[in-house]
Amino acid sequence: MAGDQTVPLFVLPSGIFPSVNEPLRVFEPRYKQMLDDCTIDEQPFGYIAHNPEAESIDGWSQPGTYGVLCSLEDMTEQGTNLMFTANGDKRFEVLDVIQSALPSMPFGDIYPTVDDLVEQYVEDQPTGKLYLRATIRLLDELEGDVPAEDWSVFLHDWAQHIVDVNAMFRNDDVELEQMLLILEEEFLPYDAASLWQVANAVLDKVEDRQSALGSTTSLDVFSILQRALREKNAQLNFIRALNDADDQS
Repeated sequence: MAGDQTVPLFVLPSGIFPSVNEPLRVFEPRYKQMLDDCTIDEQPFGYIAHNPEAESIDGWSQPGTYGVLCSLEDMTEQGTNLMFTANGDKRFEVLDVIQSALPSMPFGDIYPTVDDLVEQYVEDQPTGKLYLRATIRLLDELEGDVPAEDWSVFLHDWAQHIVDVNAMFRNDDVELEQMLLILEEEFLPYDAASLWQVANAVLDKVEDRQSALGSTTSLDVFSILQRALREKNAQLNFIRALNDADDQS
């Protein structure tokens, strides 16, 4: 395993998982600087969820404990925005956060250029950046596999949940067999990439996503998925019970 390294951080509410590709849009100067640096230095960036429990520093949300190194592809300009795709790769643990050289400032609808902001700090902090950075430790690949039968059962349960949600909130009659076929075509046979892609789709809570990223084994991640799906079904049953009570009153 490689030693500690320092990477730029892209901090968003939910983060990403390995093997997941996500289209993103950048308009803030700090992240435009980050993308320029990553392109020039041919280095990845760390895509990470913010920590909702941590106090902001200089107005910037602080990162969680676990994130994913991402490469960027297909970067294009659309007006003042930069569009690109983040490709999730290896997991990492944050060891130390390097704060931005400038505090967060309200810019309104018109953002200053990166060069204008750099001029405000470069004399005092010549190596500073507008974005957060972190010293990180790469994590090993997940150990073990999820048994094929257990994975198939989970896909069936997930398909049933999707069908139930569509029926309740969208008045959309989706056949279970059709939905299961879609999931099986996408996520069978089981492999680590499928596990992470399902985690990205199923896990909503920041704490669940962080726990999954910090897991040691595939079964650890799978247990988090199973628990999250049970919670989703319990919430759905509660809403269904409320609706039935309203219909009877």
